[in-house]
Amino acid sequence: MKHDQVWKELLWTFFPDFMKLFFPDIAEVTDFHRLRKREKELFTDVQEGTRREPDLLVEMRTKSGIRELILVHVEVQAGPDKKMPFRMWEYYSLLRLRFKMPVFPLVLYLTSESGGVVKESYSERLFGQEVLHFNYTSVYLAGMSAKVFLEHENILAPVLSALMRAEDMDKVSRKLRAYERLANAKLNEAHSSLLINVVDRYLQLDRAEQTELVKRIHQTEPKEVTDMITQWEERAMKKGIRKGRSEGISQGISQGISQGISQGIARGKQETLIRLMQRKFNDLPDNVIPLIHSISDVNILDKLSDRMLDAKTLEDMRLSEL
Repeated sequence: MKHDQVWKELLWTFFPDFMKLFFPDIAEVTDFHRLRKREKELFTDVQEGTRREPDLLVEMRTKSGIRELILVHVEVQAGPDKKMPFRMWEYYSLLRLRFKMPVFPLVLYLTSESGGVVKESYSERLFGQEVLHFNYTSVYLAGMSAKVFLEHENILAPVLSALMRAEDMDKVSRKLRAYERLANAKLNEAHSSLLINVVDRYLQLDRAEQTELVKRIHQTEPKEVTDMITQWEERAMKKGIRKGRSEGISQGISQGISQGISQGIARGKQETLIRLMQRKFNDLPDNVIPLIHSISDVNILDKLSDRMLDAKTLEDMRLSEL
């Protein structure tokens, strides 16, 4: 899933949690049972010929029945765009004129390290006088404390902590704590997958950290965390197999459909086997992964997968016989 699409889906799926986390006063008066997402509201700049498409536009009602719009724009640059204040005013003006409803505009910065929730503005002056003053709100995730958000009761908080400053917590501990919070939340499969995907995407570990993560999950973490990660990994592995088949089909266009599909299936089985071995045996010798990648016979890969179910140690896999 593309970067921007991940955030559009995340913010819409967990919109009430997002508002409760950063804008509790607004959430208090909002009827979250009557939300409506405005799809693909496009605006065209006639003079420049450019299109304007808000990342997320939500029509809501207050508990007293008043209709309002909330505009969420996700900005992924390292720092604020100098044109952002004008762009937010432009979005606001177009939406206000089209829908004749109040609009609450906000920007979510993923990587800029300015601190917290900040009031920002756009203004214009003419003849030495201010003729326009427009306010909007920006949320800067990278400037917030991961440690604080990992313990926040809001289920979205530990997920967003993956983009926040680490302070004195190492990445493995942060990721484990986020996993634990998600496991204990008892979410459905779709919501759990979406949240774990965000944590994994933005809190990436190197090989040594990944090894430590697997070890600590199986040795010290609660069973709920292990079960959740296992289910997530199994879904990811199945996705990898499907991807392998897809890659094989694409390659088969030029090299032969039958050969391409076989290569794709083998690729998926290789990645599945490697992942399972890393989970079960932790550190793998440097020659093991290249060895698995060299096996193109799907029957051998299947036999190795079956053998691994009963294997107590890596030696029980009898890789030296290959």
